[in-house]
Amino acid sequence: MSEERTPEETAYLQAVLQASVLAAAALGEMERVAEALAPERSRGLAEAIDHRFSKDLQPIEDALAAAPPPEGFAPFHDIFSQAFAHTTRCLRTFATFPQAPTAERIPRILESLHYHAQAQEGFYVVRQLLPPFEHYWTTQEARDGGLPDPPPARERPPLMRVSAGGHHGGFSVYLPEQYEESRPWPLIVALHGGSGNGRDFLWTWVREAKSRGYLLVAPSSRGDTWGEGDDVGLLEILAWLGKRYRIATDRVLLTGLSDGGTFSLVYGLAHPDTYRALAPCCGVFHPVSFGNGNLERARGFPIYLVHGAKDFLFPIQYAHTTRDVLTQADAALTYREIADLSHTYPRSENVQILRWFEQICDATGER
Repeated sequence: MSEERTPEETAYLQAVLQASVLAAAALGEMERVAEALAPERSRGLAEAIDHRFSKDLQPIEDALAAAPPPEGFAPFHDIFSQAFAHTTRCLRTFATFPQAPTAERIPRILESLHYHAQAQEGFYVVRQLLPPFEHYWTTQEARDGGLPDPPPARERPPLMRVSAGGHHGGFSVYLPEQYEESRPWPLIVALHGGSGNGRDFLWTWVREAKSRGYLLVAPSSRGDTWGEGDDVGLLEILAWLGKRYRIATDRVLLTGLSDGGTFSLVYGLAHPDTYRALAPCCGVFHPVSFGNGNLERARGFPIYLVHGAKDFLFPIQYAHTTRDVLTQADAALTYREIADLSHTYPRSENVQILRWFEQICDATGER
């Protein structure tokens, strides 16, 4: 493409840049909103999103509509326009959820978070062409250290989806752009909450996986939530990954939210030779683990237990019980109670979880 742009190209690129600035700000703000969600705060959060973004959405949409993509821009435009449409749906759905009937409000919130994940998936593909997204998937720690976005080490797509099969419900994979096979790579296995899916939940961890050099897999449960049969499916997924990539089998972290956190304890303690450490978030200790040998296997096992003091679904007393049971079982437990967290994913805790995990692995070496 020559440096001399036609008026049509200039108008289109200006509209794209304007939309990208709003989208990057909106996705970042919705990320903070997702962590702050709580019954007593949700209406105020919706009003804040409405106040900050709603008035600008229509003019930007009009500007994009008035500047069609020039010849040669169609592949980019298809991805960009869909990602921006997901952004607008995310904002409008969340901003207006308080006006919905009571029974529809939580589904509307979850719908907006789905659009949030889908917008990230789209913008990630074209991020290198959009200055506002240049550092969006880089941790603050990496930015402060002046670390550039690592160049790709090979021509492989960083994002992959595998459909359901065997004993699993499908899974999504993030492969760091700098991945190469000269060394083994650590792996994060992230389990979604009830009624969730791996494709969306993947985005709770991409930034940290990218910045710190981890492979990441986010499976989907076969049913609405996790059960005993999904355990076999996870092992099948790990075997699939191991055949294709160099996995550091002594550095596999199993984590999850809500039901995903509960079953990360069930599955992780059942297979201590597969998972190096566990980081359950906003989950509980499942009764099945009292009778299947998990308590005996918990002895010395590294666990980073996170729970919100304002959790309305699994009140903090459940976390205290889980903490006490694991302590009595002599697990190597780190307990994090977050005063302002409700029943939602504590994404701001990711870097601390990985620091803890790396310290454990570096201190003990291979098992």
